[in-house]
Amino acid sequence: MSVSAALTVPVVALSMIRALQFDNWQWISLTLASPVAVWGALPFHRAAWMNARHGAATMDTLISLGVIAAYLWSLWALLFTHAGMTGMRMPFELLPSSDTAGSEHIYLEVAAAVTTFILAGRYFEARAKRTSGAALRALLDMGAKDVAVLRNSTSGPARTDQLHGAGHEDVPGPPSSEPVETRIAIEQLVVGDQFVVRPGEKIATDGTVISGTSAVDASMLTGESVPIEVGPGDAVVGATVNAGGRLLVRATRVGADTQLAAMARLIEAAQNGKAQVQRLADRVSAVFVPIVIGLSILYPGGVAAHRTHHNGRVHRRRRRPHHRLPVRARTRNPDRAARRHRPRRPAGHPHQGPPSP
Repeated sequence: MSVSAALTVPVVALSMIRALQFDNWQWISLTLASPVAVWGALPFHRAAWMNARHGAATMDTLISLGVIAAYLWSLWALLFTHAGMTGMRMPFELLPSSDTAGSEHIYLEVAAAVTTFILAGRYFEARAKRTSGAALRALLDMGAKDVAVLRNSTSGPARTDQLHGAGHEDVPGPPSSEPVETRIAIEQLVVGDQFVVRPGEKIATDGTVISGTSAVDASMLTGESVPIEVGPGDAVVGATVNAGGRLLVRATRVGADTQLAAMARLIEAAQNGKAQVQRLADRVSAVFVPIVIGLSILYPGGVAAHRTHHNGRVHRRRRRPHHRLPVRARTRNPDRAARRHRPRRPAGHPHQGPPSP
């Protein structure tokens, strides 16, 4: 994008500002705009070609066609018209005028500027996605890595050598009736497990408070600045911070079912999906682009056929033989016909005026 922008700026300046147009400036513009229209717009050309192979048309098709049309027209004008002559000047005008109606215009700045602007938009879009992706990773890192669970277990083996001396085998002790606090990885936590949350620790997963009261800081998830007081029976959300006393929580949702995981999925879907405006533009372009291409193909043929038909009618009209009107049509006014065929009286006749000098 940076290379295309660096090449586009002088092309736009030369095309829009007449004072900067020196001799053969148009060839310099062609040299600078060619890499942008060919190499810079290559992603659009490739996408348009792939869509054409599948019989589809998207916004990439519009961009590719616009760039190609502007570039090829400019190339043809430079090679085969007066636009390539030394000393050519192209003024910047918003509306066409009669003074420049017959001059040759080139549109290299259009091909370069459209490509650069679209590339810049996609660059900022990708940058925003990277930023939101970093926020997503930070959101996932908010969760606890391990948790202290309470599980019923037997006590460790009692060493009988402490009682009877060395040389005797270990004998397992009696089972313990109270649950033992064990720290495990968060991936090993299952629904129904009871875990302990001490002051300052993060709540490992979504659950319900069994015992204890405390204030929970949920500002990282909800933005609420004031901690929420919770007690037995209240629901808590994973990744929030216990700001008060000791809590005993029973896990209700773990892994991908937690509220934190749901938020991460929503962010990822927003990154990978298309906006409503983009989907609408794709639907419009799927109909609009084929119609425009079809009209552009049919228009030259229609103009040629119209000119051929018009020239044929004029030619037949010129070669039409002259048919004399019938006698009845020629003598529709009897008095006029009688005067037309009345013999001329000689000069000086009583009913004839004086002879003309």
